Amino acid sequence: MFVLFDNDGDIDRKDTNKTGVSTQWIRLTMERPSLERLKELDHLPDLESKLHEARQLCTHSARCDMILRWLLDKLKASAEARNAPGSWNLLVVTLRLLPLERLATLLGTADLIQIVQSTLHDRKVNLELLGAVASCLDVLFELSSDEKGAALQAMLGVDPSKAATFSGTWLKVTLEASPTTGVTSDSIPYALFDPATKVWAYRKQRENENEMFAKHLMVPAAALLAILVDGLNVISAKRKRNDITGDAAGEFRRTLETLLARHVFSPARLSFLDAQEKQRQYSRNGEPRLLPIDLSNRLDSVKSAISSNELAPTALPALLDVALRCAPAINQRQRTKERPWVELVFATLLKCMVVDWKPKDSAQLVDMLAVIGRRAALSKETLLSVVDSYARLPKAGDDSGAGDDIEWGLIAQVVTLDASAFTSTQYATRLCDALSRAEKEAQASRGPSRQLFDIDLSSLRQREVLIPVMQAFAKGRSLSTFIEIWHKQLSHDLDGASVWHQLGHSFSDLVETSLTHQQIPEIVEGLRRSLTSDMTAMEIPANTVLLQAVLAGIRSSDLLDAVHTDVEALFNELATNFDQYDSVVGSRRWHHSWRLLTTALNLWFPAWVAQQTDRVVVMERASSILASEAVTKARGVLSDIHDEERTVQDARMFVLTLVGLLQPYSSEVSPIYQQATKVRSAHQLPESVRAPFLLQVEGLEGTHRELANEYFAERLDELDRTTFGDGPHPLPTSSTLQWQSNMVEAIVDVALAHLRPLDNASMEQNARRASVAVQELLRVPLAALSIDEREHVLNALADTTRPHYGAESAQMRLALMIQLLQEPCLKAAVYSAASLWQQAECASMLKLGKDEESSAAGMIMELLECLAARVVGHLLQYQGRNAAKASLLAITAAAEATIESAAGGHGFVGDLRHLCLVKATFLQFDRHMRPELLQQCMRPEVIESYVGILIRDVETLVEEAKADQEREMVLATVLDALAKLPRRDSVVAGKTQSLMNIVLDVVRQYNTDVPDSREVNSPTDSRKLVLLRCLEFLARGRLVEPADNKTFDDLTHALLDKGLPPKEHAAVLSAFTTACRNTDAGTRIERLQALLPGNEAPSGASLLLLGVVLSTLSSEDFFVESSGDRQTPQLFLHRLLGTITQAEDLTSCRRACECLVLILKSQPFMTNQHAVEATLACMSGLAARRVAHDRVLFLDICRVAQVLLQQYGTRVRDRLHLVVHLLQTLLSCFFRKTKGEDKTHKPLTTRHARAMTRVLQLLCKPPQLRIKPKATDLVDESRKSQAHVGKYVQYVLHHYCSQVLKGVLGEGVREALMPGLWAMIEAMEINNADAVKILSSAMTNSERAVLRTLYDEYKTFGKWRGG
Repeated sequence: MFVLFDNDGDIDRKDTNKTGVSTQWIRLTMERPSLERLKELDHLPDLESKLHEARQLCTHSARCDMILRWLLDKLKASAEARNAPGSWNLLVVTLRLLPLERLATLLGTADLIQIVQSTLHDRKVNLELLGAVASCLDVLFELSSDEKGAALQAMLGVDPSKAATFSGTWLKVTLEASPTTGVTSDSIPYALFDPATKVWAYRKQRENENEMFAKHLMVPAAALLAILVDGLNVISAKRKRNDITGDAAGEFRRTLETLLARHVFSPARLSFLDAQEKQRQYSRNGEPRLLPIDLSNRLDSVKSAISSNELAPTALPALLDVALRCAPAINQRQRTKERPWVELVFATLLKCMVVDWKPKDSAQLVDMLAVIGRRAALSKETLLSVVDSYARLPKAGDDSGAGDDIEWGLIAQVVTLDASAFTSTQYATRLCDALSRAEKEAQASRGPSRQLFDIDLSSLRQREVLIPVMQAFAKGRSLSTFIEIWHKQLSHDLDGASVWHQLGHSFSDLVETSLTHQQIPEIVEGLRRSLTSDMTAMEIPANTVLLQAVLAGIRSSDLLDAVHTDVEALFNELATNFDQYDSVVGSRRWHHSWRLLTTALNLWFPAWVAQQTDRVVVMERASSILASEAVTKARGVLSDIHDEERTVQDARMFVLTLVGLLQPYSSEVSPIYQQATKVRSAHQLPESVRAPFLLQVEGLEGTHRELANEYFAERLDELDRTTFGDGPHPLPTSSTLQWQSNMVEAIVDVALAHLRPLDNASMEQNARRASVAVQELLRVPLAALSIDEREHVLNALADTTRPHYGAESAQMRLALMIQLLQEPCLKAAVYSAASLWQQAECASMLKLGKDEESSAAGMIMELLECLAARVVGHLLQYQGRNAAKASLLAITAAAEATIESAAGGHGFVGDLRHLCLVKATFLQFDRHMRPELLQQCMRPEVIESYVGILIRDVETLVEEAKADQEREMVLATVLDALAKLPRRDSVVAGKTQSLMNIVLDVVRQYNTDVPDSREVNSPTDSRKLVLLRCLEFLARGRLVEPADNKTFDDLTHALLDKGLPPKEHAAVLSAFTTACRNTDAGTRIERLQALLPGNEAPSGASLLLLGVVLSTLSSEDFFVESSGDRQTPQLFLHRLLGTITQAEDLTSCRRACECLVLILKSQPFMTNQHAVEATLACMSGLAARRVAHDRVLFLDICRVAQVLLQQYGTRVRDRLHLVVHLLQTLLSCFFRKTKGEDKTHKPLTTRHARAMTRVLQLLCKPPQLRIKPKATDLVDESRKSQAHVGKYVQYVLHHYCSQVLKGVLGEGVREALMPGLWAMIEAMEINNADAVKILSSAMTNSERAVLRTLYDEYKTFGKWRGG
């Protein structure tokens, strides 16, 4: 007899239990036989009672068989049973009690998948029911993975059509059942999606499975992917630690992306490429035929879903991203091949969004273009087609439509992708006309409610549209065309579009780099003449703005000299006839003239003063300037309270510039300065600080603080109107001025005030104030700051309670701290462990977008590591002091706490910034800490835990990085920490071999064919960092196995062959150098043989590594093992000479010459007499063949000759005929033939002549030789050597005289060669006093005349006469 207990363990005495079933009835039924109870299940009053009774009976496999058949019949026939979670919970119980074969038979007969499908179609599904069904299916999938689960797998493997329908319905219903307050990535139960993906994975393989997937499963998968992409962007920006939701979302997102790629985009891409290939074949055979492309057919369901609002357009950028990632784009050849596919995918997905010729959501079109920018590129034609179709950009001459109707966000994204698309005159004119119209409309309708919106839109048009297009004109060397368009816009309506006035700062930076030195003077002269000749109210201001922008971009002295006359004429014209221009234009529109006057005065007057020798002339000119109409008008503007603020500011800037320049030459500037600095309100003196020389004028020191305050205020104001950095130049712009202590003090005080947040300001305003202060402090030289000022600034920057900056501002803040810590400042707060660790906490709270996360986060981590290295390094300099020792111990405690936290959590994967601090701290400890203190700060158990965490992180990240390339950057950071483990620690030393095995496994799991770093937006660009960190770690140990050394060498070659950036390139060579030094002699010789095989020409990367191997060799390396086939060291030198002779490209030839110089200078054991002779012959042949076209080789040849003459003089002494031949060949290279000149010949310059002179002097005046044991003081060994050389150099001098008659020397070359020629004559006369006469007798008359001239110059200027 069974007794029913309640929750407290007591017998339930109530009449009914909690399920509503009578307790007395339960007692009675439990006493009856089970078979009888099974037969009467259908006679129970309700479904709940039936399920409860069946659950009580389900304790034996035989009864379970009957219950399962009964339950399946109920599920098939009754919607009530299907929609009851208890039914599925009962099904789970029965599944675990029956044999798998019987289970497969029963479920297959009943068609369980169809039952679940019917349940989903009942539209009464909630999360509880879905959870019950999912649990049931999960049990089935678990059982099917058993050794005896083949029958279950066959039962679950349904037709692709049925599997796609089921999976699509499941995803759709699960999304609908999610919380209705807004579906986000946080509210989605990801475990419920597993049945959909698993049923599809268990499907039967059929040819039509891709079509079925696209028809039934693609739309819900795309909808869910769009939610996941948006949610994961937020999660990655927040960077939550231990975020399980984010991991589940990321995993399911990768699953969806894999399915979409495998069944939609990859087959479509292969079909498209096959169609292209067949199309080319048909074209070659003369049979035009277009094969159908099925991508649009597969996306029909997406288009229909978007049209019916079943699917939001936000899914299209996610689909585009998946499609682009299906195509390899590692190198330029692949990107060119995949360009048609990219165009097709973009066009097809765009059609899905377009309804009635308009996109349903323009923002998603912008996002699609952003995805293209990250992954691929579009042609100019496609981009312009998008602009014409969807941006609503008016046609040329079309004045209808409003500026607000234009999709500026779309145009900005197109410009970001390829600004050169708008460099054609037609599109540039359309764009500029529309921009001007939009600016005018915004100014006309701007009110308090629209002001902020209009400012943001205007800033977008200028920062992301106009300036990039201008830069594209500059890059295409057509900036003059942009000037014409700019002039047209200014002439059309000067007052309407202020954006054209604010373009000057950005334009000025492009003048010298994008216009030739012939174009700039022509433009200045043309605008100046137009200004003085075309006296109309529209042309004068337009020419003024353009002239000011062009002149502000002139910075080089050569250009300044070229335009000096025009600038002087311009200033004189404006200064003397100012009233005439003012009457034509009007003061309100003539305020641009003050800026032009200021720029012209700054360019012309200092250069003109430098040319004058009479101070009286300068003083008279200064007096005439002060009495001009422009100065009189400016003083009137300053005293008139009715003038506009911008006019007053520009006039004040001109007056203050005038004061600064004329103050040394006139006493009349003081009252003018007093009038200019007499402000009516606090905001009227911002631009006066653009004249930094005022800070040097005597008597004006009291204005430093005021000028600095106003300057910072102006910077904040311009930050709102233009891009950051386009504003006025900073205070210390003049490099010729000395820094004054009071000026620096004023700047620092104002900057510190801006770093402190204001109580009545918003977070954004305080952040802007702090950003401006940091940027200005970065421009202040460290030597100008006292130690107290550095301490105050460091304390302000280290305060993490200040407003958080963005990624760029945070980088500047850390960079400023590092700059200030170039010298120790031990009283600063950053030297405390708490403050140093808070910098990482502050950096962790930055809000980074997905696109900038990898680059910005990587830069911040590098800066944090550098900051920690400097702080700890300074403390270690004073580790003997108690205060420094206490700080080091505190930093040690913080590092140990970080390691302990990582050990108890998920490692350093979610705490990379603190890992950077720990890594830098231990590295400095290992290098510079005293042994007695090192035992306290680097305890073995801590280091062992640290190494264990890093190993665990590497093993975890390697698996994750296979599916998610974003994890590769994290893996690279952890591997960098492994590569920088302490070397003095015994724990690390004991684990070196096991660590190397782990890193070697990482290398083998990755493909060493690293993507080319020179290719933009490479999808696997982070892989090179992972492999570089592996290389650095392997280099610190000693690889024993030949296979491991082969892996290391192959990895080094793979990294060097891909054009790494300079920093990574140097890191590879440094790692290879360390590895060569750590390895044994046999391995070094094997590497030498592999890099210089002799039977094939080595590559450029091999020659780089060859130099590294050669620098680490020693003579003992060749004789460690006695082997009959061991090659001699000299053999490798001969191979290298053969490489120089056979090298086809210039880079390989130069690198081989560098290796030759390295051998001759550092490895003399690799040379002998024959090698020296072969080197001279090789250099002669190289000079004869290649110097005429690759003149940089001339310097390399001279360098080799210098080393031979300096270090191998005794071996060269008896082979001077080879030296003579080399010198004759080198001298011939200086002469250009006057007739039949080779167009590819590049004449040698004075730099080459000086190198040649150095060789001749080393030959004729050899270095001091060692005194022989039997030598006496009566013999001068140096003169004896000179006399020996004098027997041979006469042939070189004869050759020079003959070449003078056949060719022409370059400018200044003869003068540079003269000391070497005189050295030859001196050596000849030491050998024989009549040597010159003897040589003259062997010459022709013309050659004799050249020699006579040369000898006369020698006797006059070059011959030493003694005394």
